[in-house]
Amino acid sequence: MQPEPIQDEKEIRDAELLISLILGKAGGRISILHLHKIFFFLWKFHPQVRRLVDFVPHLKGPYSFDLDEIIKNPTYATDCWKYIPPIKRSEAERAKGGYLELTEKGKEIYEKLVEDLNKEAKEDEDALALISAIDLVVPLYARLEWDELLFLLYTDETNKEFSEKSALSKLILQKSEKIVNKLVRKGIIPEEKREVLLIRAISSH
Repeated sequence: MQPEPIQDEKEIRDAELLISLILGKAGGRISILHLHKIFFFLWKFHPQVRRLVDFVPHLKGPYSFDLDEIIKNPTYATDCWKYIPPIKRSEAERAKGGYLELTEKGKEIYEKLVEDLNKEAKEDEDALALISAIDLVVPLYARLEWDELLFLLYTDETNKEFSEKSALSKLILQKSEKIVNKLVRKGIIPEEKREVLLIRAISSH
């Protein structure tokens, strides 16, 4: 029988498994920026995720040094993902910070995780809540462009404390109208929310 890992080890393992779940749900590949922000959205609303890592205000908004270390040096999910450097030296690629991609081993781990979580969710409300959150958050935010993702983050008043040190917020908010138009076209936000978001963007400057 395997000994139960100490709390810190369990948190690291769970964080690595959650990274695998996010990657798998996103189609197997995601930018570092998207991974951090999706993890943050789950962290904000799900108590089980909140205990895994800490987030602090940073140059790109909410950032987790714990998560960054886990991404670079996984302990349990070894060889489950690989880092791919930015494709070119554009503003967008610099902001994204490169990509994580599931390996074949990572895909197998992901499938097993989903299967186990679905079984667990039949009896465990926490597991069900986590699956529901991942199903809702990941597909929505993974398909956003980097500037759309950051715009929604910066214009959400509940994230204000995490955006104070952001070097990108001014740049993003200056393009508010263009970004909002894209979000409306994609159906991410309804037409009737357009003006509200634009007003919120002005007050966030």
